Amino acid sequence: MSRSFRIRLTGIAASVAALALIAPATSQPADPPAPRSLLPKGFSPTPAPASAPEAAPLPGTTPPPPPARETTSAISGTITLPENGPAPLADTETITAPFSASVPLPTSAPISAAAGRLSPANGGHGAAAFAAANGPFLAALARRVQVPIASRWAAINLRQAFLSPAPGPDRLSRGDWVAARALLLMRLGDIDAAKLLLDRFPVEAYSVSTYRVAGQAALAAADLGALCPIARTGRELSRDPLWELALGMCAALEGDDISAAALFDRLQQKRGGVSPFDVRLGERVTTMAGSGGRATAINWSEAPPLTPYRFGVALGSGVTVPATALEALGPSRHGWIIRQPALAPEIRLAALPIAAVQGNASAQDLVSGIALLDTADDMESQAARLRAAFAGANVATRVKAMQAIWASKVPGLDADSSKYAALIQTAPAAARLKISADAEDAAADIVASLLAAGNFNAARRWWPVAEAASSEVRARAWALLAVSGGLAPTPDGFEDWKSDTEASDRTASRLFAALTGLGLTKGSGWSGLAATYLPKAQTVWSKAIITAGQRQQSGAVALLAVTGLQGAWADVPPLHVLAITQALTASGRSKDAKLFAAEALTRS
Repeated sequence: MSRSFRIRLTGIAASVAALALIAPATSQPADPPAPRSLLPKGFSPTPAPASAPEAAPLPGTTPPPPPARETTSAISGTITLPENGPAPLADTETITAPFSASVPLPTSAPISAAAGRLSPANGGHGAAAFAAANGPFLAALARRVQVPIASRWAAINLRQAFLSPAPGPDRLSRGDWVAARALLLMRLGDIDAAKLLLDRFPVEAYSVSTYRVAGQAALAAADLGALCPIARTGRELSRDPLWELALGMCAALEGDDISAAALFDRLQQKRGGVSPFDVRLGERVTTMAGSGGRATAINWSEAPPLTPYRFGVALGSGVTVPATALEALGPSRHGWIIRQPALAPEIRLAALPIAAVQGNASAQDLVSGIALLDTADDMESQAARLRAAFAGANVATRVKAMQAIWASKVPGLDADSSKYAALIQTAPAAARLKISADAEDAAADIVASLLAAGNFNAARRWWPVAEAASSEVRARAWALLAVSGGLAPTPDGFEDWKSDTEASDRTASRLFAALTGLGLTKGSGWSGLAATYLPKAQTVWSKAIITAGQRQQSGAVALLAVTGLQGAWADVPPLHVLAITQALTASGRSKDAKLFAAEALTRS
């Protein structure tokens, strides 16, 4: 280990002792090969031994209480901030089925909600969500999260925390806190929520960070008009050429084609400044606004790769963006793409299931989008299968259609995420399905599908069917209902589940961790299993998230949970499942804890 790296680790450890909040460190999995770390770069990779005097035992006891720039231009596509610088979950909701008359169907969380309008009664977090937390640390933590994250429900819970009207953390200005939240939401693909935060925040309270993030959010949303109220001040605060380009585009939008032309001419003549392609693209706004016809044809081969500026300005000015260029925007793009009607239907259709898995689209969004965008005249198309799942002649026909959806592969997703996207897609149809022994073989997947959309009540009603099914189907349904509150788990039930499903020790540890974090493994009968399956070691991250939970800092818990879920589910260690479920439960977010636990088990 280099001397400089040791110094960085020492500094981080000192900060943890002072703040009792740190980004995660990994624990070693039970089964080889060892997964890669899910935690941000620059955080200590060494777990604290369970016997360390300063480490609180996991779970149940209280850890020691806490005391409280890489950047380039928007044109190049990277985003940063100075160092200090959707909505309710409901079991049922009335929506319109895509292939029938209006009927009551269960849904998951909508993709957006009014910022500052989420009360605890409708899914929001309470006033203590970030109380007494260290603001600069949380903001830095938000900037370091690498996307995508493993859990759909962790992303949804974070959005709810960030959109709740809770006071911000200590030692951070309102502008910097809005910027940190909006930036992470945007990078997670949730551009609607990011825009809501920024649009409802008064411009007079913007900080330097807020201006930077607001510019990026306007581009990601292809909302060029949102640049105009902030462009002049943005240019005063930053040398980013975005603001000069924005002033030219805004002049065109306001009908001042003379000023627009002068600004674009000056940028064209400026050496070492803006790419000529980006200037020409900006000039297209004058044509779109009817202010002139100076703009030349756009040749995308001149401008690799696609950046947020090129994405937003092209869509905002009616320029077609090549499908092959979109990948350069990174994992965030799927949530951005599904909201852009200017993009081709097939592009948006391909992005929908990925956005759903990432928490950017609900089950309703997914099925409605497929019904609208999939125009293929093919009995094996997504829309045809979905139509059969909703309106097949009988239970057997509908289940067969669901099974075909579950078996399909989503391009761009691994097998685990592809199956989970399919489960989300079939959730509304599963909620309409008559509970019948004809669906016995699919009972466990039906339960998983309903829970993927947050429908606890309908999932519980399938237990009598699952209980009479094969031992493997029964065991899988038992585990899902045990973590979601549909059944009371027992030690014998756990052992039967492991035997009937032939689960690996790592998967068994995940289930045991979830049950323990939810407080469901109390009693002498569980102690022997705990010795085998409960994670023994702690990390500074696990102590920090549990501390936040015990302090009722549900927003800090949501953010720390996301930092522990960077990457794929295959890399999530049982310790992270334990700490997240325990912290969510302790902070009053038991429903989120159950949904996260069910997702962890489904995707194991």
